[in-house]
Amino acid sequence: MLIVPLEEAQPGMKLAMTVTHPQQPEQDLLRRNFVLDAAVLHKMRDLGIPCVFVDYPGLEDLDKHLAPTLSPERQALYVKVKETFTTFQRDAAPAVNFADYYTATRDFITTILQNGRHPVYLDELSIRLGADAVRHSLAVAQLALCMGIKLERFLINQRQRLTVSQAREVVNLGVAGMLHDLGKTKLPESLRQVHGLNPPAEEGERHNWESHARLGFDMVRDEIEVTAAAAVLNHHQHYDGTGFPTRDLGSGVQQAQDGTGIHAYARILLAADVYDRLTIADDGKTRRTNVEILHLIRTRYATWLDPEVAAMLPIVVPPFPPGSRVTLSDGRAAIVTSVELEDPYRPTVRVVAPDGWALTAETFPLAKCPGLAITAIGGVPVTDLLPPRPVSPAKPGQRAA
Repeated sequence: MLIVPLEEAQPGMKLAMTVTHPQQPEQDLLRRNFVLDAAVLHKMRDLGIPCVFVDYPGLEDLDKHLAPTLSPERQALYVKVKETFTTFQRDAAPAVNFADYYTATRDFITTILQNGRHPVYLDELSIRLGADAVRHSLAVAQLALCMGIKLERFLINQRQRLTVSQAREVVNLGVAGMLHDLGKTKLPESLRQVHGLNPPAEEGERHNWESHARLGFDMVRDEIEVTAAAAVLNHHQHYDGTGFPTRDLGSGVQQAQDGTGIHAYARILLAADVYDRLTIADDGKTRRTNVEILHLIRTRYATWLDPEVAAMLPIVVPPFPPGSRVTLSDGRAAIVTSVELEDPYRPTVRVVAPDGWALTAETFPLAKCPGLAITAIGGVPVTDLLPPRPVSPAKPGQRAA
């Protein structure tokens, strides 16, 4: 499997992953194993599809990250969530079977775990376009589930009143992710696409928009588990205490929750929500690279996120995803073959021959090559987007660098 920007895709390449229609996410545009031709590539460019996953000799092992069976399950969830949003927008007292969410989420988790307990969030790269509220809800749910699975120890530590099996359970986290913005269906049309990274400037509109968290909670509190409902209510609570909803402390003082007082599910949902909102650039059309999104989170929104949750983002959503073509600081081209959990910014790579496509036998982890680093991905420079490397403490008798 190789991730190929659409401008570099060529006729004859075979898809390793289904491509979903950007405007109709419940519909497959092209199925896995479809062989691309010039006419199809032209149509895909017109639709704004940024990249495709293609079969590539020598990189078959990377296919494990794609979980192709996830596509039909996600599409079924998309239809379910879309029906729920539409029903709430249309009816004052809608009848919704929320039990279906639990069944679907359990199936979703099972599929994610088919490739082990180290899920990498890749497949949305090819289809996550636009600001559709339903797709956003599914993207947040899927990313939150991938993070929750890997944050097992965090959940056990944060939920010590529960048994270990109860504490690490993430079904309610997934359900909350799918329903976290349901309250927006009760807002005026002009506020439904507003999100937390660009809230209304006018105080009245902002107050109205912020009400969606409590509205959503009231809509589901009697239908889903209490932890899932609490996450819906608190998914805009920031770790530094700047979020909402607030509580009245008297004398006109309003205060949001902060730190570990925020439920662990809500802290994970916030991280997934911020990440997904940053996926699309300010022009509303261009998809930011993972490394750019992580840079923005680290430099603009770090105080909003629980540090332990934030540290999991570059592991689950790698800055340089497996299958990416990158340029090394010595000028050579390479393909990322695996994510290093200890240092996701320095993955294992396989060097590409000078022709730019053929693979060589040379594979090595950048983490063990201090003189090498990734300087570009897909031809886009990234040096300014990388976090500073920690300075190793000097050994006794050794002068620090």
